[in-house]
Amino acid sequence: MNKLHIHILSIFSFICLSCQQQTPQNQIEQAAVDFCEAFYNFNYPVAEEWSTPSSLSYLSFLASNIQQKHIEQLKAQGAAKISVVSSEIDANSERATVVCEIKNAHIISPISGEMQQISVLRDTLELMRERNKWLIRMDIPRQNGKRNHD
Repeated sequence: MNKLHIHILSIFSFICLSCQQQTPQNQIEQAAVDFCEAFYNFNYPVAEEWSTPSSLSYLSFLASNIQQKHIEQLKAQGAAKISVVSSEIDANSERATVVCEIKNAHIISPISGEMQQISVLRDTLELMRERNKWLIRMDIPRQNGKRNHD
C-alpha cells in the first residue's frame, strides 16, 4: 500500500512540475535575485556562477577585499534581502535589464577596505543570455548612476 501511495505521489509531483514552466521574465528576475543574494552577502563563488565570463575578473578583485571582520559584521547585521522592482527584456530576448531593491546592503570600499551598511539600495543589472542561461554582466566601475541608495 505504501509503494502505491509513493508511486501516485511521484506521478502527481511530476505532472505539477511539468506544468510549471518558467517564463523568460521569471527566469531573468530569478537570476537577478540569485546573483544579488550572493553578491550582497559576500558569497562571490555563487555570484560568479550567475556572471558573464567578462565579469569574473571584477568579482575576483572584489572577493580579494573580503576580510574576516567583514564576514563577522555581515553576520551581526543580518543578510541582505532582495526584491525585483522592474524588469525589461529586449525584443530578441538576448539581453535584459532588472532593477533590484536591496535592503540591508553591505558594500566594501575597494580603496579603504571599510564596509558600509546601506538600508536601501537599488541596483540596475544588465543580463545577457549565454548558452541558454541568463547571466549578469558586471563592469568596472559601476559609477554611472546605476546604483542609488537612501
